[in-house]
Amino acid sequence: MAAYVDHSLSFTLASNARHSISVAVRYHQLYAIVITIIGLIIPLQANQRMKSWFIRSAYIFIVGILLFSFSIYIASITGMVGLLHATPIGGVILMLGWVSLLRTALLKMK
Repeated sequence: MAAYVDHSLSFTLASNARHSISVAVRYHQLYAIVITIIGLIIPLQANQRMKSWFIRSAYIFIVGILLFSFSIYIASITGMVGLLHATPIGGVILMLGWVSLLRTALLKMK
């Protein structure tokens, strides 16, 4: 997305839209790494309950990043600012993903 904006839309987007997209890209990259790490950890778990919580966390992160980043991408590129109402919902879902991951860590402590 960052390359698309830099190479195709850099002259047509306002600076605040480019800034919004760069924030969305950073979060998208961060959560892609988090989801990948969770995916690498899941096969190493013998405890089915922990596996289930890791999988749940990954899905929550996926939904959160779709709502957060993609609402910014689409709103910035198309000008459909109504989509930005989904951004805070995505942020809250991302926080729930961290709560779910914390729950998984607490299972490990038992």
